[in-house]
Amino acid sequence: MLALCFAAALAAPQAASAAPATTPSEVATIKAEDLDPANAMMIPEAELLSTGCGAGCDGKNPATYKIYHSGCSTCYHYCSDDAKTVASNTDGISLELRYSPRCRTAWARVGSDFYYPTVRSYYLDGRVRTAYSGFAGAYYTPMVNDANLLARAEAVAGPTTWWTSKY
Repeated sequence: MLALCFAAALAAPQAASAAPATTPSEVATIKAEDLDPANAMMIPEAELLSTGCGAGCDGKNPATYKIYHSGCSTCYHYCSDDAKTVASNTDGISLELRYSPRCRTAWARVGSDFYYPTVRSYYLDGRVRTAYSGFAGAYYTPMVNDANLLARAEAVAGPTTWWTSKY
């Protein structure tokens, strides 16, 4: 008898459990004042395209810091999404200066935690603007604003220092 009940339960039609698709008008909105500045910021898309995220991205993790751009809860980018290597040093090390064209930020990346990385930001006249050392994630530093500025990746291991060209 138990086997018949079990078989009947297996053969009974199941109710549909899939949630209806979300339309764009149903996506939750988000406001700048609702964001924790340690984890995210809101920048209008046009401003992001013209100036990047500015000094607000200084010291933030390029892989986890969210840049919201259209007011919806799913309309954001990470600066690492479009990153490219713009300068490197392979003379006994794997050192890269990474750059995000969308965010206009830069950060240093090394090939191993044996090396201690730094990203240094410069004004166009050569003065140092700011620098961040250490790891924001696996083998890379926090980012610096690079809009109308220059940046350079550096790394140290013992008495030896390596660097890339400025970009």
